[in-house]
Amino acid sequence: MKVIKISVVFLSLVLLSTSYSQISISLGPVVGYTSPSGDYSGTPQEYYNGTNYGLSGGIHFGAMARVKIPFLSGRLSVLYASLSNDGSTGSGTGQTVEVKHKLLTIAIGPEFFFSLPAVPIRPYAGIDLLFTSFSGETIFQGTSAVPSGTSSMSSASRTGLGLGIGVNVGFGKKFSLDAGIKYNMHNLFGKEFKGGNNRIDSYTSLNDDKDPLFASGDDKHFIASDRSISTIQFNLGFLFDF
Repeated sequence: MKVIKISVVFLSLVLLSTSYSQISISLGPVVGYTSPSGDYSGTPQEYYNGTNYGLSGGIHFGAMARVKIPFLSGRLSVLYASLSNDGSTGSGTGQTVEVKHKLLTIAIGPEFFFSLPAVPIRPYAGIDLLFTSFSGETIFQGTSAVPSGTSSMSSASRTGLGLGIGVNVGFGKKFSLDAGIKYNMHNLFGKEFKGGNNRIDSYTSLNDDKDPLFASGDDKHFIASDRSISTIQFNLGFLFDF
């Protein structure tokens, strides 16, 4: 609900700003590639052992709205990404795991532009407040410690920050391409652990905090520390100016 309210406020400011000639508005779709980093990357074996999430990169898509004034702009983006990976659990022959995560991220924040003389190219840097919703599933096969089959992950939300740089290239008066790279720290706030008395329970929630019942050598309570969820995003936007 908080995310919806922030989005409504931002879009209301966009509409109100149309009455000022010095302010411009850009809207359009965004596509790109999301690469997990830190604890969010790794191997399926590391995911099984509870150290990393073991995910590989994937395509993302969404939309972006930008309000520009001299030397500064505000941006709202909504992006959906699907990440996955599969392989051996490392616990025996024929024992495999496939992990899938889906991320819906809403980002809002300021951007600072640097104009270049005589060319329609504007480099920028920005910082975003992130609201990310996570969902997914895990598929085990042949692993004795957990039942074979698909286990859904309960949805969870986290708050974080994103840092980015990019360049906006204008074509005519109404169209521009926006290329950028961002480093997102999705779970700076809100980490938690939800588990149970069986090993499979540790895979059915996001569980980015330490298992409070962790004990060395315990096969059921094996997540020893909190885990950071970060991604690197490469974005390409096709924006129409109003």
